[in-house]
Amino acid sequence: MKRRLSSLLIPVAVLVPSELSCSSAGPDSEVPSGPEPAPPSGAASGVPEAPATPAETEMPAAEVPTAAGAGERLPDDIALDEPEPAPPEQPTPSAPPAELTTPVPPVELRPLDCGPDGWAVENAGPPSNRVNYVILADGYDATSVNTTLEEHVRFALDRRFNHESGEPYGRYRKFVNICVMKVVSQTNGIGNGPTAFDGGNGGDRLARVNNQKVNAYLDANLPETLEVDWRAVVLNQALWENTGAATMLWSGANRDAPGAALHEGGHGFHQLADEYCATGTGARCGPAAGDGDPVGDEFAEVNSSGDPATTGGKWDLWLGSVQKGLKVPDQGATGVQGVFSGSRYLDTGQYRPTSNSMMNSLFGDNVNTSFNSVSREQMIFSIWRAVRPIDSTDPPGGVVAPEATSLTVHVVDPAVIDIDWEIDGTLVAEKAGGRLNLAAAALTPGNHTIVARAYDNATEDLVRSRSGECPDDVTGRYCHATAWLNSMQAVEWTVTTP
Repeated sequence: MKRRLSSLLIPVAVLVPSELSCSSAGPDSEVPSGPEPAPPSGAASGVPEAPATPAETEMPAAEVPTAAGAGERLPDDIALDEPEPAPPEQPTPSAPPAELTTPVPPVELRPLDCGPDGWAVENAGPPSNRVNYVILADGYDATSVNTTLEEHVRFALDRRFNHESGEPYGRYRKFVNICVMKVVSQTNGIGNGPTAFDGGNGGDRLARVNNQKVNAYLDANLPETLEVDWRAVVLNQALWENTGAATMLWSGANRDAPGAALHEGGHGFHQLADEYCATGTGARCGPAAGDGDPVGDEFAEVNSSGDPATTGGKWDLWLGSVQKGLKVPDQGATGVQGVFSGSRYLDTGQYRPTSNSMMNSLFGDNVNTSFNSVSREQMIFSIWRAVRPIDSTDPPGGVVAPEATSLTVHVVDPAVIDIDWEIDGTLVAEKAGGRLNLAAAALTPGNHTIVARAYDNATEDLVRSRSGECPDDVTGRYCHATAWLNSMQAVEWTVTTP
């Protein structure tokens, strides 16, 4: 690279030896453009030499002064005819340190075996660690079992997963397998002739089936790998006939069938009470309870109480809170959780947690038809009765082989289950990924205990009773709160570092 340095060259009077002569440049001469010395005046410029003066001829030889900068290298005075020197080599940056924990890719699920007649609607994971919900078809013949039945099931599941009133099933979707058994009946429709399970009317707004036939069918057609936790029969009819029992029933063709399936499931699987009263449903059952309201009997269901002052310890932790919706954006749910007069088919002496809810008036799609906070909490407990947070670990807990480079935990759903990691009793990663990098742990030589703790990350908007104990009057099959302890699970390894 070349540079003009004219700005650094300053014209000066120069004394030269007598054998040399010079002359000043004329007004049209160029200023030198480089550090090279200028040629002798006469020889280079063609200007006649001036006669030497006596003083000049008698002066002894002297050192020739130079213009400022002509003999030294200034910062900008880079070698003009030489290549610019290469910049010094920069050290190669070292690789960033490995992260201690990283997320685990989802495990590819094996196909869910629902048996020869089964349709695996929801394959959430291994049946041994999921709620297994089996729905049998009744009143669907060969012409409708692959069309009408599927329409009825999808209609019900749409509200279950996509509407606020279906929560918490949306949040815990990966916790429940759903198999639909496409059982072919002799005739199409309930009431038109023989059906697979003798479905029909079971009383005032109730449905019925032959449970012996249901049990026999399940025994003969379900694989041994699928243990039924929750069973139902969907009836091919539009009548308002539904039942919440060990085998819950709903009429698939009714316009409010999705709500019926949710409501009856609240009875059949979650052991919830009806929250409507003798004379009506919803807010018509009665306003917020007052000081003079009578005390009634205490029943085993967690969402109805005879004591307006204490709720029998069933939902005192929820009093005064406003239920949040789980869908985005949050459009609310059942509102203020309090004590309202009328519940469990009685106008007085029984009280419910909210003005309306799914266990009261389920009709329509208003968010106030959601399960209230007391019921949602019970539903979460019900799910945890059949599920543990961890599906598998790699390697299994225990002594770790020397060649292992990581520890991996596969949980049911990372969106619902968080993991904390501990090394030798010290928390090293909170709400972290499911894989721990042993190299990044920088373990000192010796034996080390590493623990992964997996747990449901539900906030107090969903779960407030965390003691693992049920209220005094909630007993037997109605007591599900003990299952909250199942929502926490730990696995421990011993790692030896040489």
